[in-house]
Amino acid sequence: MKKQIFILIAVLSLAAALPTGAAAQAMPNMDMSWGIRSQMQLQQQGDAMARATAMAYYNYMLRLRQMGYTGPSLPTGVTADTLRASMQRLQQSMDAYHASSAANSNRTSDAVTNWDYRAIRGCQLVVDVYGYQKWVCP
Repeated sequence: MKKQIFILIAVLSLAAALPTGAAAQAMPNMDMSWGIRSQMQLQQQGDAMARATAMAYYNYMLRLRQMGYTGPSLPTGVTADTLRASMQRLQQSMDAYHASSAANSNRTSDAVTNWDYRAIRGCQLVVDVYGYQKWVCP
């Protein structure tokens, strides 16, 4: 009888210590509006910078014309080729970023798998007769 009461007390204390499903749902929703505001602000800054650059070029050409320059507009350095090269470099940097992220994910997965097989399951990594690595578990 004492053993049953002791077990009952242990179960009730454990149940009281564990959070209920209702307590887990009490968390407020995450406010991500800061991300949208930040993106909109950065877009406005980029637009303002592009307008300022275009206006500076326009004013420069206007001053040249007022001083008597009658030739064609001076090249800005922005051509289809420079834009294409810029987009290619951007794509290459994103490809490299994604490749490094995938490699990091693979390293993490391999480390977790290695720990799981060795520490929890007691397995060993062996090389078979064909040179392939395999896990051998008891």
